[in-house]
Amino acid sequence: HPDPSIYTVLTAQSDEPGTALADFVIFPPRIMATDDNTFRPPWFHRNVMAEFMGLIYGQYDAKREGFVPGGASLHNTMTPHGPDTDTYKRAVEADCSKPSKFEGGLAFMFETCLTLKCSKYALTCPQRQMNYAQCWDGLRNNFSGWKEGRKRGETDDACEGDNQKRAKNN
Repeated sequence: HPDPSIYTVLTAQSDEPGTALADFVIFPPRIMATDDNTFRPPWFHRNVMAEFMGLIYGQYDAKREGFVPGGASLHNTMTPHGPDTDTYKRAVEADCSKPSKFEGGLAFMFETCLTLKCSKYALTCPQRQMNYAQCWDGLRNNFSGWKEGRKRGETDDACEGDNQKRAKNN
């Protein structure tokens, strides 16, 4: 989703400065990014806050299938999530030379610094989408800096050299 701070309509402050106990966010029809080579749908991310999202009507811009009006999703702290494979493919192939407006739906979100727990009913009800993670089937690794054979956590001097070249050219 877009950065929720620009769509927050209500905040409950916590005792810790800069940390909300809860934010209520609405994702209305909106102008999407207008720069060339931008990624307009929500990007892949993890959050420090727990997110509970719902769809009021229409479609959600990151998942046209499987996230229906009246449906909801929960991504607790540091749970990775983002657009489905088809949305990703459409987004990277889209013409970004002019603005576009998303008018296809209305979604809401509660974010909280607390961990949210599902009820037993929510975990066992027949409406639960048991194949949720399959929406990312078909995604491939698009990170060009990774070298085959490198072990997790290893650094590569060549990456630093590439970063210096990019900085020099910019």
